[in-house]
Amino acid sequence: MLARLEAKVTDSTGASAGLNLTRASLDASCKYPWARKEGMRKFGCYADDAAVFDWLRIGAPGERTCLEEQVMDWSDDVAYSVHDAEDAVHSGLLDLAQFRSASVQEELVAIARERYAPDRDVHALTEAMGRLTSLEYWPGQFDGSMASLVELKTFTSYLIGRFCVSAQIATQIEYGSEPLTRYAANLVVPDEVRDEVSVMKAVAVKYVMNRPGADAEYARQREVIAELVHGLTLDEGRSLEPWLKPTFDAATTDAQRFRVIIDQVASLTDVSVIDWHRRIVR
Repeated sequence: MLARLEAKVTDSTGASAGLNLTRASLDASCKYPWARKEGMRKFGCYADDAAVFDWLRIGAPGERTCLEEQVMDWSDDVAYSVHDAEDAVHSGLLDLAQFRSASVQEELVAIARERYAPDRDVHALTEAMGRLTSLEYWPGQFDGSMASLVELKTFTSYLIGRFCVSAQIATQIEYGSEPLTRYAANLVVPDEVRDEVSVMKAVAVKYVMNRPGADAEYARQREVIAELVHGLTLDEGRSLEPWLKPTFDAATTDAQRFRVIIDQVASLTDVSVIDWHRRIVR
């Protein structure tokens, strides 16, 4: 996306070179700094991306991620854990008052341990749940009033600050308060704070991802994407957008042509995927 699909600059051949970001910026976006490998589900680049990937990893120690990527990864965890819970409250899927129920806490701890913190024991995660529900800003019943909206927003802001500042302080204790960049340090997140985020992520699993009807919705979304990719493959490039058509026409292998089709689908928004599916899939 950053070095190929987003159109800002082109290389000497006229092909897209993405957003023209620095090596450090691209490296910071690389959560899985290794190429695709057989049997490995998560990876950072395809073989077609090897040139730019090798360039952005110059000087990097093995498969280690840089500090900036670790910060982005933690920020993603924090935002996901807090805002999914906030959205669930807004939509009526979640009542935060339920969290003080022993049975609900047990279920959330079990989900957190299974999915996010298998190396942590039940006691540690239960304590994390207790710390969260005993916070001064833990909201009460949400009724949609201005007061409850303010209370919920205060809660989310407080949690984000709690999780982020804890990591900042722990990292500076370990590495000092001078500016830290690239491979000069690793982000340090206290175990107790990771436990709290794991519990909050479990909330999203229970009340958002596993809500009634969610599995069918996700299955249909996967089906739509698979059908669109198949339809574009049968279409032999005729429906591709003009900026991708030359690359498809110049491709000499099925794998190269398939990559262009994947790039086309990856560049679409959620709404445009539905429009394309309606037009291409017959």
